Formats: sequence, structure tokens, C-alpha cells
Amino acid sequence: MTINKDVIAINEALDRFSKASESVGYASGSIDELLEKRDATLNKDDREAYSSLIERMDYRLDISRDEQIRAREDVQKTFEHYYS
Repeated sequence: MTINKDVIAINEALDRFSKASESVGYASGSIDELLEKRDATLNKDDREAYSSLIERMDYRLDISRDEQIRAREDVQKTFEHYYS
């Protein structure tokens, strides 16, 4: 049985999209947790540290969202190619 190259490309594109979506979810959840901890902290230094962590996670979230957008486009292209 021969596996069509298009099917392999679709599978790889879906895998990239899945991983990118997982990264978005992880970063988003981490930011929510950090916000809760920051808001519950009374120590000014700790609040600043949490704010710094939130900024870094927000940057990571932006990168992950960009990857997710590119992966979604790849999925669309591979399906369009397969069905053309």
C-alpha cells in the first residue's frame, strides 16, 4: 500500500498546528496563573517579579500565536492542494 505524499503533508501540517495550539494554550494558562499570584501578593518586589514573568510569557504567547497562524495556513494549503 502506497501512502500519498499529500496525505503525509496534511498529517505533518496538522501536527504542527496541534503543537502550536498547545503552546498557545500553555502560555495563556500560565499568564492567567501568574496574574492570580501577582494580584494575591502584597510584597512589591514579588509583584514586580511576577509582572516581569507575565511580560515574558506574553511575548512567548505572541510568538506561539504567530506560529499557530502560519500552521493554520499550511493546513489550508495542504488540503487545497490535495483536493485540487
